[in-house]
Amino acid sequence: MTTAAASPAIGSTVSRGQETAETEYQQLMHDIFHDLSQPLSTLTCLLEVNLLVSRPAKSTRHDLQIALKQTQSVMRLFRGLRELVEAGDSQQDQQVLNLADCLGEVVADFLPVAVKRNVKVALFCEANASSGKCLVNFQASRLRQGLLRLLEFALEGCPGGTEIQISSAADGAVARVMVAVPRVQPSEVVVAKAGAHGNSVASADDFINVKQHELKRRLALAVARRIFEGAYGSLHVQKGANALCLEVRLPLVSKPQ
Repeated sequence: MTTAAASPAIGSTVSRGQETAETEYQQLMHDIFHDLSQPLSTLTCLLEVNLLVSRPAKSTRHDLQIALKQTQSVMRLFRGLRELVEAGDSQQDQQVLNLADCLGEVVADFLPVAVKRNVKVALFCEANASSGKCLVNFQASRLRQGLLRLLEFALEGCPGGTEIQISSAADGAVARVMVAVPRVQPSEVVVAKAGAHGNSVASADDFINVKQHELKRRLALAVARRIFEGAYGSLHVQKGANALCLEVRLPLVSKPQ
């Protein structure tokens, strides 16, 4: 059974931030649809030109390369849009899961990606969490997806040489996951990535990608938020001077059903 006071308490917290979250969700949907229009327009123009005008093989090949890149962009945006919509679907086949154990598994899978980016990951689980007292009612695949998207958001905001701090705890009727990320500007991440690829100065294309980079981060955070809120939880973001702190709160269950 679930703890009687857990869902109302979490529900109250969710309702206070729901308006802001819904505004961000609607804005993100608008931005994705807007970004879809550019590659679709480019694809249309390329097809029209190549159908109406006889062009050298080299020019046609160049156009096909552009068309492929734009098609990949459309597919990426469409997958993101679909994931965002599906994240708000009600959960089915829920089971009692140890949040600390699930978090540990996700971090283990996530660690090679972070190492490749030269980002350290520190995981701390309080004794009451790791000893089986951090139980939540969740669909296993969706809990994993929500945690992965949360960590993806964190990693995409970290240049090399920084550290992501992750912890879990059981606190009263609530299970918590906390993620602390060094706070940097998107352009700093782009410049750092350019340097990692051997470029001393970020190119104009690198800075053009800042918008796509931020859209990817916003999408990851929005998907995570909708998944946790669908399980009567919440996701809070607190911006400090030097760090961005994320906190997920989920209602604890008293014992397996």
